[in-house]
Amino acid sequence: MIWVDKIAEELMKRGKEHVIETGTSISGIPHIGNASDIIRGDVIRKVLEENGIKVELIWIADDSDPFRRLPKGMENLERYLGFPVSDIPDLDGCHKNFVEHLVEPFLKDLERFGVKPRVYSGTELYRSGEFYSEIRTALQNSERITRILNEHRAEPLPENFIPWRPICENCGKISTTRVIGTEKDIVRYVCEDVNLPSGRIEGCKHKGESDIRRGYGKLVWRVEWAARWKHFRVTCEPLGKEHATAGGSFSTAKEISRDIFGWEAPLPVIYEFFTLNGEKISSSKGNVITLSDWLQIAEPEVLRFFMYKRLQKQRDINLAKISNLVDEYDEAERIYFGFKEGNEKDRRRYELAQINKPRFLGIPFTTCVVLSQINIDMNEILTRLRKQGYEDFDPERLKERLRLAENWGRNYCPEYLRFRIISDEDAVEFKKQLNEKQISALRILADELDKEWKPEELHRRIYQISREKKLEPARLFEAIYLSLIGKKKGPRAAMFLLSLDKEFVKKRLKNVF
Repeated sequence: MIWVDKIAEELMKRGKEHVIETGTSISGIPHIGNASDIIRGDVIRKVLEENGIKVELIWIADDSDPFRRLPKGMENLERYLGFPVSDIPDLDGCHKNFVEHLVEPFLKDLERFGVKPRVYSGTELYRSGEFYSEIRTALQNSERITRILNEHRAEPLPENFIPWRPICENCGKISTTRVIGTEKDIVRYVCEDVNLPSGRIEGCKHKGESDIRRGYGKLVWRVEWAARWKHFRVTCEPLGKEHATAGGSFSTAKEISRDIFGWEAPLPVIYEFFTLNGEKISSSKGNVITLSDWLQIAEPEVLRFFMYKRLQKQRDINLAKISNLVDEYDEAERIYFGFKEGNEKDRRRYELAQINKPRFLGIPFTTCVVLSQINIDMNEILTRLRKQGYEDFDPERLKERLRLAENWGRNYCPEYLRFRIISDEDAVEFKKQLNEKQISALRILADELDKEWKPEELHRRIYQISREKKLEPARLFEAIYLSLIGKKKGPRAAMFLLSLDKEFVKKRLKNVF
């Protein structure tokens, strides 16, 4: 069993109907890190449905949150700091507001990953009155909530703390309002200056009243989280490790949910966060990769497979090593289709990663990177692959992988995988870097190319030729690359040679010198 099977088993012990909640703060471009809980929540849904359980996956846009920090590239939104993000206009003019501009493409990308949750807007939940009952319950129990929150705070909240943050009716900001009193459904406030991570935000000094029935405001986060669980009858929630620390937001919300709203907190599915190229994914620093970015360089199933690995381990998405992630996915694919024995957990992760009926490919990503750089048509590509021993693959999947490999090769791949076949004239110049043993070994290799080879067989033969000529294998590989691309390193040599036109390679290795 992998983690999702264990989670599903635990949920089935708790009941026959489940709601899995996920959510995303819409304060910058939603990225792969934001998609972690949704994609993982979706696989829990998938396994529960496999077992005949009624289950719903929901996603809530946290669009009532204050706009606290400027994402990199969005400096023109500085004047909206302190506003609810749902009230920021779309400065590009193509959507109703800032949130819709970000959410619409995010949800469309999720669909391409096979994920279709029921979607809610936090702002709409408040302003439609749908959350009124939970807001009213929270305000009626403000003292008890304050005691719970203070148990996990170094600096206690004031005795008159109210867990409702109104939107100033005068200036429209939410970060700057301070509650000064309540009476039934009315919350009185004053709009004051406040310090945010991005700097000091000025309040307008307005004193006003917020009617919770209208929903122009929001509950403070930990109370809001508990209120959602009760409202939607949530039984499971994936969440990042930072929320699950002792005294953190989950444990506090869990207590509020039980004691204030009378709802048992959902089963948490705790995961470590991703890094990108060794650094924390951060919209404010511009270090992000979106689902759309991923779909330009690798199949969505590869990311799903990657996300289904052991949860409580931090993992890095190194864009220069995407080929390694694809190779791992391909290995599981061979296990799934019975072409090799292997780890049952990998087979299960591959099975769950599929969006549609699985189709075997079996052609390495780096081979596709090489083929995408050679000026030949699809028919010739198919011919050369079949000569290399690739037979039972899906041609449509191959076309898609070639497109992805070309994009990755152009933008992220290591320099040794990028190449340009040099001219005969340039090849003659590179002769000056080769010794007689290297030249002699190249000529032997050229004659060997008349035989039918698979890449691994040719690879072994190159080593044999090196030994026969009393030549270090690295020096023969170096000679191959210098002769063809004018560099000392290149793609895996045997696969590279077999991907090129045989007669051209023979002529170059045997006669150009």
